[in-house]
Amino acid sequence: MSYRTLDARVWATNCLTDGELIYGFRSDKSLEDEERAADTMSRAERGEPQPADHFPKEMYVASEFEKIKTVPDIFTSGFWVVSARFAEVLRRFELGQTGLYPVKLFHHDRKTPFEGEYFVLAFGETKDTFVPEESPEADTVFMRKDVWQAKRANNKDSLAFDKSVLNGVDLWMEKKIMYSFFMSVRLVEALKAEKLSQKLRPYRCRVVSNLH
Repeated sequence: MSYRTLDARVWATNCLTDGELIYGFRSDKSLEDEERAADTMSRAERGEPQPADHFPKEMYVASEFEKIKTVPDIFTSGFWVVSARFAEVLRRFELGQTGLYPVKLFHHDRKTPFEGEYFVLAFGETKDTFVPEESPEADTVFMRKDVWQAKRANNKDSLAFDKSVLNGVDLWMEKKIMYSFFMSVRLVEALKAEKLSQKLRPYRCRVVSNLH
């Protein structure tokens, strides 16, 4: 099968596996039922839409010995959290069933709040457009012949997607790719303009069309 590269791009981020974005918070949901909380996190990372009551309303620093003074505009403690600035940019775009649910962040005493507003980023959209034969910088996930992962970040045009990727939402997961999420060009440009893209380390991906 032959493909041609189109004059269009989408963007990817491997921030889901970035250890620098992991912060030690616990949440009211993990206290209620750790197994259910883990299931919610897993489903969100697969892009499955879930209601707001599956996600925490409060989170606090887990250890009294961990002195977290501030948090970045996007981070995870299992649940992904974004700042009000980050959320405001996302809301300008088509998110589909992806949710932004208010969450209050506290220090370890569970009384002293972090400054600012925060939202759980609940991924809820997927596309199925990945073209593995045009993606040299992707490997199959161990024990999964039909699921892939990017070998490394910041390697532009190393992943390829069918032209149908240009349709629909601006933020999504790919059904055949783990550990990454994807963004439209216009969303990445907006995040860059607000100086909010650095933590994502976004990299460019090709869009291709089948010649047959």
